[in-house]
Amino acid sequence: MPDTTAGRIIVFHGGKGGAGKSLLAQNLASALADRGRRSILLLDLDAAGRGEYAVRWPLPEGPSLADIAGRLSRFDENTIRGYFPRSPSGVEVAALARDARQALEVTSHQVQRALGLFRRAYEAVVVDNLAGWDALALAVLDAADNILMICAPDLVGVQQAREDSRRYQEHKFPAAKIGLILNRADVPEALTPEALGQALPGHPLLAALPFEPNATEAINTRRDLVSLFPHAPWTKAVQALARNLESTARFQTRTPGASGDQGACEETAAAKVDTARIKERIHRLLLEHPEIRSYASDPALNPASQGFLREKVESVVTSLMALEAPELSVREERERLVREVVDEALGLGPLEDLIRDESVTEIMVNRRDQIYVEQEGRLRLTPKYFISDKQLMTVIERIVAPLGRRIDESQPYVDARLADGSRVNAIIPPLALKGPCLTIRKFSKQRLSVADLIRFDSLTPAMSGFLGACVAARKNIVISGGTGSGKTTLLNVVAAYIPEDERIVTVEDAAELNLPQPHVVTLEARPANIEGKGAISIRDLVRNCLRMRPDRIVVGECRGGEALDMLQAMNTGHDGSLTTAHANSPRDVIARLETMVLMSGMDLPVRAIREQVASAVDIVVQQSRLQDGSRKVTQIAEVAGLEEGMIVLKDIFVYQQTGLEPSGRVRGEFQATGHVPAFIRDLAARGIDIDEEIFRKI
Repeated sequence: MPDTTAGRIIVFHGGKGGAGKSLLAQNLASALADRGRRSILLLDLDAAGRGEYAVRWPLPEGPSLADIAGRLSRFDENTIRGYFPRSPSGVEVAALARDARQALEVTSHQVQRALGLFRRAYEAVVVDNLAGWDALALAVLDAADNILMICAPDLVGVQQAREDSRRYQEHKFPAAKIGLILNRADVPEALTPEALGQALPGHPLLAALPFEPNATEAINTRRDLVSLFPHAPWTKAVQALARNLESTARFQTRTPGASGDQGACEETAAAKVDTARIKERIHRLLLEHPEIRSYASDPALNPASQGFLREKVESVVTSLMALEAPELSVREERERLVREVVDEALGLGPLEDLIRDESVTEIMVNRRDQIYVEQEGRLRLTPKYFISDKQLMTVIERIVAPLGRRIDESQPYVDARLADGSRVNAIIPPLALKGPCLTIRKFSKQRLSVADLIRFDSLTPAMSGFLGACVAARKNIVISGGTGSGKTTLLNVVAAYIPEDERIVTVEDAAELNLPQPHVVTLEARPANIEGKGAISIRDLVRNCLRMRPDRIVVGECRGGEALDMLQAMNTGHDGSLTTAHANSPRDVIARLETMVLMSGMDLPVRAIREQVASAVDIVVQQSRLQDGSRKVTQIAEVAGLEEGMIVLKDIFVYQQTGLEPSGRVRGEFQATGHVPAFIRDLAARGIDIDEEIFRKI
């Protein structure tokens, strides 16, 4: 079989009962299989689950589609091939279900997924016993490369075919996708192929099959006709039909632009414009659907209701797609469009794919039609877009509503957190002049270790060993850096050095820390509710955690008056605590701490504040994001005390940038400054061995 036919889906549909569809489906599958030399699947979608093909062939017992519908993800094209019963002619046969009750449990979405898997696994999939125009039928017809209508050679058969043709036209299926087969074309008084073509214009006539008197014998002996009577006229006609389906160009699904000519490029551009128009129209019609609107407006849907709603929306979108998108004949394009519209209706719209992409660390929606992402430390503009500001606002409200937060003109910005822990900030007009703006910092599902940071060249083994020794010796550490520099990631890694037998209390504005120790209490600040009441600040939580008998306090970020409470905790028996702060250098973070203490409302003299900082903080670790997007520990400095009213900082390790490589990658090296921390003897007294050679300047 030519490569162009691999993965083809051929669907028998329409026509009146008794027209001979199943007989033809069985024998067409056998002809395509060519005595087992090709991988062919016959999918029997009989909703009654009668197992008709177990009568037509002596098939061994085997699984049905319903048996595996809920675990399709466990299969790939190699493991599914050969899984179903095989006929004597080499055709694998998959029934929809064992009985009618089980058939009702199979959803259109599951059938769509199964067809995608079968397309990859088999050279052709022949679908039989598909009836009606429900969501499942439309999903199968949409996935089909060829839809075959069997027409009896009489007026009743023609009338039925006309009705089917009208429904195909109503659902906007491409005419070239639907082929006619005239059955029993040689019986007396039968309609001629020419007359059928005149009665049903626009649909190609693929075959005119003669009457086959041996059909009953084939059924009774449980064999297919093409094997039992290989030289019969009917067999030759079926074999010719198989060759026609294999090679006829008009039945090839052609990807726009594949030929590379100018016309194809213009076709591709036009398709993009049409896609935007189609999405907007379908999305508008979907929002007008009363049942979907009532479900979607409920932010407290349980998982079962959410699954039902998604199934319902997929069904409606599939139907609307057939009506509104006749020009989208490429299956992959139609499937992508259905997924995008469903995501827009129920999820985060064009952001869904970006959320699922593990290489994307941050998503920045500047306006509805300008979406940037950060990948591997670099920013890039994506082709994604929202249909309108209203759709973007719907997504923002979908994020904040379940959290009991609001965003409107009276409260035009909000911080929130997605279910997976990703941090979200949204700001809307009148503060955002170009429309709603959304920023999502994704939560890493993988806990990084110090070995990972060393592999990423973020720091050296000597630096990581020193930080581990500082944590074990209960030194207070502040990690500073700019936005997106990796402070929280480094805090996670450094906090992992805390012994497992200690009680850790973490305090965060939005919970991001993911510590491996078993004894961890996680506290998260709470904003005010819709009435403006009930806010619990980080400072409130820091004060409260002092009453929780913590061995270590880890504050995700100090940004206000809580810095005073943190410093007091560090100075009153809660040593070994860790926190982060926004600053561009260790010297800047000291100044920031002074400013944050003043924000607490305590009227303290600057010298008293500096004495607090100098006695509380032992180590400042500077985390930086360099111009190539890489993140490195650029300084580790000791707070060496107070001299003449100024806090003294002494660098222990620094990263020295020496240039740029042609690829744009930063070139540099980590260096020890030669300064040995004053508390090195304290480490030895605690039984923590550290080789002082790591501090030697080279």
